[in-house]
Amino acid sequence: MKREVGGRARYEEIAQDLAKRIAQGELTEGARILGRSSLAGTYQVSPETIRRAVAILHERGIVQSVAGSGIRVMSRYAAVEYLDTLTTRNTLEEGARELRGLLKQRRQLDEKIDTALDRVLSQATGALASRHVEEITVKPAAWVVGRSLGEIRLRSWTGATAVAVTRADVDHFSPPADMLLAPGDVITVIGSEAVRARAKDILDGSTAPPDLV
Repeated sequence: MKREVGGRARYEEIAQDLAKRIAQGELTEGARILGRSSLAGTYQVSPETIRRAVAILHERGIVQSVAGSGIRVMSRYAAVEYLDTLTTRNTLEEGARELRGLLKQRRQLDEKIDTALDRVLSQATGALASRHVEEITVKPAAWVVGRSLGEIRLRSWTGATAVAVTRADVDHFSPPADMLLAPGDVITVIGSEAVRARAKDILDGSTAPPDLV
């Protein structure tokens, strides 16, 4: 995934830009946003990149995307709250870089100070960082084929949130628990790197984990 200056992926930049337009009133509550293909053309990215950006906003209650109904603005307040979270994260990251520079200039300080600072900054930025998105394609031989999202207990088992299932190029956001999975389904999950890795292991497996049988 290509990342822009500052370490953010392109889909995160697009999510932030759409949130700004909603927060500033350019896109009002209830208004319909351009479809995925049109947004892809506007931002000159792939439809998959737009899907990831919309997944972030959908999960935070900023927009709602329903198959056949397009993408609609749901909450300006949620957009403002999301932007505030990003501002806080950026402030922490800038502070971290400044403190690291000062520590390098003070060579006489004990190495333990640097280690302790790393730990505090890691905990602070990790708590406020945006959750990342990953798409996992269901393989024909996967054990989850023919089982429902509720039956495989993805969230309770891995901590990952399945925010969408794409089937035949149709996005089903907030998929119901009784939705049966089929080969080729693309499941969009949100979570930390470790959580997403666990979800991929579970979804790619040919046999159900013992605790899920």
